[in-house]
Amino acid sequence: MKYLLAACILFSGASFATSNQTGKITSLLTGPIYGDKLFFNVDGTINNKPSCHTNEHFDYVLDISTPSGQAYMSLIMTAYAADKTVTVTGYDKCSIYIGVSNFRSINTK
Repeated sequence: MKYLLAACILFSGASFATSNQTGKITSLLTGPIYGDKLFFNVDGTINNKPSCHTNEHFDYVLDISTPSGQAYMSLIMTAYAADKTVTVTGYDKCSIYIGVSNFRSINTK
């Protein structure tokens, strides 16, 4: 039992090795040409950037076709308009738009 607990503690950090970035949202991009997607940038460097992330223009992309995606878009746009410092995390995949990290969460400061 001790070994199981030790293994859980040892490997639990792997699930938290997501990309993250703290700063202010510097740009937003959406429109009919992009479908149901919101692209955005956060100033600073992405920590633990996934290998699939090759786009130099945007840091994260969000699917805004769902009610939850629209709620996140509202929060992101509010943080941008208020010039708030945020911490954004991304998933280790680029399946919404090739080359851009999928948005995971936002924490406003």
